[in-house]
Amino acid sequence: MVRAHLKATLAVFLLVLIPAAALWAKSDSNAADETAIQQLVARFNDCFNRKDAHACTMLYAGDGEFTSSRGDMFTQGHPDLEKHYQQVFSTFLKNAHRSGTVRRIRFLTPAIASVDTEWELLGAASPSGGAAPPVRRGLLTWIVTKQDGQWRISIFHEFDFSGK
Repeated sequence: MVRAHLKATLAVFLLVLIPAAALWAKSDSNAADETAIQQLVARFNDCFNRKDAHACTMLYAGDGEFTSSRGDMFTQGHPDLEKHYQQVFSTFLKNAHRSGTVRRIRFLTPAIASVDTEWELLGAASPSGGAAPPVRRGLLTWIVTKQDGQWRISIFHEFDFSGK
């Protein structure tokens, strides 16, 4: 009888302890992952501002994709992404400086997250050669994936709210 009671008590204890431990581990993991994702955004801004096409490219997953704010540029995979960044850094973004603030990170799974970042761009020319606003502002929506312990950009969609 005592043995049956101990088994029942142990079962109840485990039913309470395991989910609580999982929740505790998840919150610690999410905090570390949120920090890592914020650092990914900071690294992107840094390599963008240094005009380092290769460094920007290496922040993407191997099959990562970029879509421009107007939807007229789509690039996928490291070779094409690097060509894209080389091209824009040598033309209309050569004098541009980007900053950004992460507004929201939402974990879709432990290894996939959606990231919304408000961005500001100073000193950019117009891709079409026309007049450009002195300051451009918008939203980046990224889907990032954790691969081999590192967060990488899988999908990069850019929205420009500057009116041009």
